Amino acid sequence: MSNSPNRGQLNLPRTTVAALRAAVRHPGFFYLTGHGVPHALMQHVLSLGWQFYTADDSLLQKRAIARRPVGDRYGDGARGWQDVGLDDWHEALDFYAEICGAEAVAAHRAFKASRSDVWPGVDGLLEGRNLYPQHLPAMRDVYPDYVARLCSVGEAVMRALGFALELGDPEFFVGATRDSFWCLRVLGYPPLPPAFRKKEDKIETQDDDDEDEEMVGCGAHSDYGCLTMLLTDDTPGALKVRVAGGDDDPNPEKEQEKQQQQEEQWWTGGWATSTVHKVLHLGDGYRISVPFFYEPAKHVVVRRLPEFGGTEADPEVRYWDHLVSKIDGSFFRKRTTW
Repeated sequence: MSNSPNRGQLNLPRTTVAALRAAVRHPGFFYLTGHGVPHALMQHVLSLGWQFYTADDSLLQKRAIARRPVGDRYGDGARGWQDVGLDDWHEALDFYAEICGAEAVAAHRAFKASRSDVWPGVDGLLEGRNLYPQHLPAMRDVYPDYVARLCSVGEAVMRALGFALELGDPEFFVGATRDSFWCLRVLGYPPLPPAFRKKEDKIETQDDDDEDEEMVGCGAHSDYGCLTMLLTDDTPGALKVRVAGGDDDPNPEKEQEKQQQQEEQWWTGGWATSTVHKVLHLGDGYRISVPFFYEPAKHVVVRRLPEFGGTEADPEVRYWDHLVSKIDGSFFRKRTTW
């Protein structure tokens, strides 16, 4: 998938395209092979994440690049380290596409000025630089290389999706995600505390919808962006993906989730599934997960496509506004102790 085909052509077997169409319909998760990203690079990415979270002086190093509100030292409200929460038992180190150079900054400010009525009060959000720990200088080289390779993979997948979803312009998704405002998250899942681990047997026998939310590494959710490429270590059984029931599941809570997805997933109106999933890490080791979110460019206006019943009267959303609403609304746990 590393060689981009000419416009209007796809260098994939029809069976692969059909399988992709079926996978994005339900369950919304699939394994990607033949992507061309070296195994050694992926292992290096995971190893650096593990070292970041488990080094002897890791707490000092993490606090040095802790995520801060806009205007607080280097803070831009999004980038940097976030510690373990009370509900979701994981840490996070977040990177985003940077807005670099005088010309890019000026264009971004002009773009924001035209949208100032949408999300007032968040000036400066996402406008900082990515933060790297001093004790892991290799991360400054390895992670940007990894991101560049995944952006190439993302372009290939989006092109394949254009064909799989039978769009009139099969390059539509490629154009919309060019200059992707991507996000890379390095997630660390420490073992559950002893008091929680005592409930392990109970958790394993409960229905997923009835689990005590205090037990999870990351609560049940569906991703709010475009394409997620997930790299994880070899910890078994931690990722839980909802696949049972499908479109005919009568569970009212799941129907409510489906309706919410239809309201948020503008391109396909909910036809392509954003699958509910969570993390329940019951192992003894420190689990590392590195999701990469390949997103539209920040200026792209998203609305339901004609191929999925879209009309000119349908609501639309600019991706930047959508992203800001997610981060400013719930993604950032503000700290006041440092």
